Amino acid sequence: MRVTKNTLAATVASVAMCLALPAVAAPTTAERLRNADNEPHNRLMTLGNYQGWNYSKLSQINKSNVANLRVVFMASIGGATTRTVATGGPVNEMSAPLIEDGFLYAIDSHNKIMKWDVRSGARAFPMWRFDPKIEKFIGSNTRGFALWQNSVLQATRDARFIGINKESGEQLWEALGHERPGGPNAPEFVATTSFGGHVIAYTTAAGTSVAVAGTSSSAGIGAVVGFNPANGQEVWRTYTIPRPGEPNFGTWPGDTWKWGAAMPWGPPTYDPTTNTVFIGTGEPSPVYDPEFRPGDNLYASSTLALDADSGKMKWFFQHTPNDPWDFDSTGARMVFDFRTPDGRTVKAVSNWDRNGFLYTLNAANGEFLQAVAQTDNINWTKGIDAKTGKPMDYLPGQVLQPYNVAGPRKGRTREQAPLVCATWGGSPTGIWPPSYDPTTGITYQTRTSGCTYQTMVRSTAEAFNPLVRECLGCSVNQVQVDTKANMVAIDVRAGKVVATHTYDQGIPATRQAEAGALTTAGGLVFTGWADGAFVALDKDTLVELWRFNTGTNLKGAAVSYSVGGKQYIAHIAGGSQHTSGIAPLILPTAVLVVYGL
Repeated sequence: MRVTKNTLAATVASVAMCLALPAVAAPTTAERLRNADNEPHNRLMTLGNYQGWNYSKLSQINKSNVANLRVVFMASIGGATTRTVATGGPVNEMSAPLIEDGFLYAIDSHNKIMKWDVRSGARAFPMWRFDPKIEKFIGSNTRGFALWQNSVLQATRDARFIGINKESGEQLWEALGHERPGGPNAPEFVATTSFGGHVIAYTTAAGTSVAVAGTSSSAGIGAVVGFNPANGQEVWRTYTIPRPGEPNFGTWPGDTWKWGAAMPWGPPTYDPTTNTVFIGTGEPSPVYDPEFRPGDNLYASSTLALDADSGKMKWFFQHTPNDPWDFDSTGARMVFDFRTPDGRTVKAVSNWDRNGFLYTLNAANGEFLQAVAQTDNINWTKGIDAKTGKPMDYLPGQVLQPYNVAGPRKGRTREQAPLVCATWGGSPTGIWPPSYDPTTGITYQTRTSGCTYQTMVRSTAEAFNPLVRECLGCSVNQVQVDTKANMVAIDVRAGKVVATHTYDQGIPATRQAEAGALTTAGGLVFTGWADGAFVALDKDTLVELWRFNTGTNLKGAAVSYSVGGKQYIAHIAGGSQHTSGIAPLILPTAVLVVYGL
């Protein structure tokens, strides 16, 4: 692996600017990570804390002065400019930077990690750049990494676990994250070849140190993998489709389980009090073809609760059985205390699901507590059953679910395609993180309003070869209508939407709101739109208070940190995969942008 570092003289000059600050960051211990909320000046993990809140206690930048926010520095991180023919074309910058004691780390869409000294507050001084040398095209994006002790941990697009020295940028170890021989993806099927979600690392009460990442291929039976953060060796692997002899086997009839997919490519979260890892799973495979894989298709489109020591599944909850619309359920699982209607206070896990509802479950056992519609035009189901949490149209044991709007089917013409609402393309997924404000119990998330026409353009037999798992999702034509970008606020305690901000960019594009939300104690919500606008909204009314146009598509979440008592807002801008509208005209620039007063 190649590490590029600055010169000694430049390093000395940079350090001289900040003699009053520590020369190196302290080890990122399990104790610090468990108490990350007590270090609001830092950003020690991708979602801010183990519970996935994406919330900042910093309040120096607030409603009264955010109009004065300005760019204080920018820095190129590479992204698509570093790609080669082998590693593929433009992909999106979906990650968020991490900050520790005045040092900022960022990863680009090709798994290259950079470290900067940002202690001066006026510039990002590059210290090193680590290149894992991805040698072949992998279609997934990169969505984050972890700090652990004196190392940086990443799970790469070509299925490697790598540990990097936090100070020097030198590789400490490397291990293969591929499935072991004899697993369910071998020998006749393609083994898992990619990781795309971010990594979390923790030490359990039993003393086991584990780092967790979910697989992210477009093929193969998915898995959540725990590995030793000291050397990358696999600790446990939990598959996301039940196999013969396991509970719930048979929800994929016949041999369809062998080539099904339920990829857990979104962000894992962790609750130390219950010793549980929570993660969501993607849609079943082949996508949009429930006649080919009838049944509930467990554990696709589900919330999984795993024992943090062993990876053993504690419970699961499936949001969309027999999903025909690609309603993957890979968004971040937020963990917080929830007061039930009967007066109980329970630890809850909640997620903004792509099917259009915000779900809240009992974190201890998966008991359904509440579902709130994110938008008022949902038509694929008549609603969510208040007792079971299942769609009201759901029939247990039915091999093809009779939802209110039928999913795509072979032989149906474009004129016969039903209009599905809310739109597939803009519902929250693992790409963009929600935010939870613990002071109010309100959660925020971006989504795109509108609806989608979905038409099968090829039959499964023509589009899907189980031996290589081809064309998962490429056999459908999607047309979205009346799309607008939105920020939605839901009061979890009251169980209702309390505010919606709608932004009509006037841009015909596949998706328009994928940057998620960062809420701060200053009363602000930060997000970004596909036209390059980075904005601050009033968290109570969602009225826009400030904006800056970066000139490129935004899909990376914002973070906040402080140095020398001064608060900053930072995010990574760049990237576009889409082929409609103006998207092909926007260069996939990858730039770190930092704002301050």
